[in-house]
Amino acid sequence: MKYPVMTVALLILALALGAAGCMGAPDMVRVGEEENGSTVTVASGGRVVITLPYDTISGNQWRTDLSDGLVITDEQTMPGTQEWTVEPLSSGTFTFRAFLVGAWDPETKAEKQFVLTIRAV
Repeated sequence: MKYPVMTVALLILALALGAAGCMGAPDMVRVGEEENGSTVTVASGGRVVITLPYDTISGNQWRTDLSDGLVITDEQTMPGTQEWTVEPLSSGTFTFRAFLVGAWDPETKAEKQFVLTIRAV
């Protein structure tokens, strides 16, 4: 049986579009200080790894604030950086905030602030 060229072309196009739609959002996204103020999209059940510069000599530390439905599953402090792995508990839009403050200072006295909007789909 012969298939007209147009039918084969439409079948290939449909398969390509279907495969592209299956790609979806990534399971893991890595961000740094340059993404401050931006929005990232991750698959529901995925992870976002946030890495920020950290100077242990200054005595300042990053203090985090997460919206409901977002949890920290791992936190590491290494020379020069502090890193958090966060996971949304469901689909939706969430906010991760970090404030660079002195050990006893309130967040209102933050030297720096980092804000990331996370969209889980």
